[in-house]
Amino acid sequence: MAFSIFSKKPSSPVHSPKAPAPAGPVGMKPAPVRAPVTPVMRPVPTPAEDDLVSLDFTMPDALDAVHPRHVIQVEEVARQMPGAIEQAAMLYSANQVDEACAVIEAALREKDLGVHGQRAWGMLFDLYQMAGRRDAFESLALDFAARFETSPPTWTDEGPESRDPSAMTGGRAFVSLSGILNAKAQTPLRKLLKVAEQNPVVRLDLAKVSDADEEGCTELRNTIAAIRKAKREIVMGGAERLADILARKIVPGVRENEHVWLLLLDLYQHLLRQEAFEETAVNYAVTFEVSPPSWDAPGARKTSPPPEAPARPVEGCVLQGEIVAAGADVFAMMRVQAEKGDEVIVDCQRLQRMDFVSAGQLLNVVGNLRAAGKRVRLRGANHLVAALWEVIGLGRIAVIEPRKN
Repeated sequence: MAFSIFSKKPSSPVHSPKAPAPAGPVGMKPAPVRAPVTPVMRPVPTPAEDDLVSLDFTMPDALDAVHPRHVIQVEEVARQMPGAIEQAAMLYSANQVDEACAVIEAALREKDLGVHGQRAWGMLFDLYQMAGRRDAFESLALDFAARFETSPPTWTDEGPESRDPSAMTGGRAFVSLSGILNAKAQTPLRKLLKVAEQNPVVRLDLAKVSDADEEGCTELRNTIAAIRKAKREIVMGGAERLADILARKIVPGVRENEHVWLLLLDLYQHLLRQEAFEETAVNYAVTFEVSPPSWDAPGARKTSPPPEAPARPVEGCVLQGEIVAAGADVFAMMRVQAEKGDEVIVDCQRLQRMDFVSAGQLLNVVGNLRAAGKRVRLRGANHLVAALWEVIGLGRIAVIEPRKN
């Protein structure tokens, strides 16, 4: 949303020794001075265990400067951004819409936000839109037009698809496994193969798998290999959880459960966990007296020649709806695009909200892609999401392009 930062000049000289603070939206009632709004912790659904595994939000060599403990560095970005904007972005990420509105409204009334003023107006428009407060939105639009002498944003009637739970997977074909991964998994995995015949991208949910044996790991490995041989892409939800289960079942030096080892290596490769992959590969090689499997770097994977008939294109990178407590698998389509070129472009125009945990996972994924020499461009995000990304430092390793209207 690109706004003019210049307001109308006063028609008469100002006689006070200091310039008055910029006026906020004229339709707003003055509010008494109050302490800054503090985020209110509300009960939220407990995410699946795998969604919260490893909140290491920075990757080695991905950032210009990395904290020794690999934690999110927000101080430097925060100093460049007014506290009200940072606070509102964090509140909205926690779904505290009313509190975020109060912070931005107060900032527009009482503070000179300088070059960040346009962003604050844009955030307030977005908040009113997300909250369904059309009357407040239209009133703000009149204030905006009078202040900046340009056309204000317009109200958008959101379609039901933007709130579809399948938005995080782009409506991909879906098969779920649960319980113990054993020989009985053959039936749903055959179904997944059938689905892959008609879809370029399929999703396999592993979040409800509680244990695994040698036969089940063999079936899953064979299925994954068949899907990839057919030049289809498989997105695995809950892969972190299953990897943790398998890691507890292997013992270096004990020559058993070979396919458990191999599936674990496949999952580490899928999750871009190179350090864990290489350590496990060495232990596997020593245990089974073979050469260690090699890491297949993103963008360097071998593919079979294209078929004579044109294949259906893989759907583009799109983030939409509300993304909450997401694991790295939610952003796996970015890895798919990274294998096709040096730049990953993500369409965020229909992304309504992303919470702090999911933003951290996104930062992890982008850090891995940067380490592999890829460029990432996030296009069309609303001002609230874009501000959150800047707070956590995502703008240092990716190009963030907020929407313009």
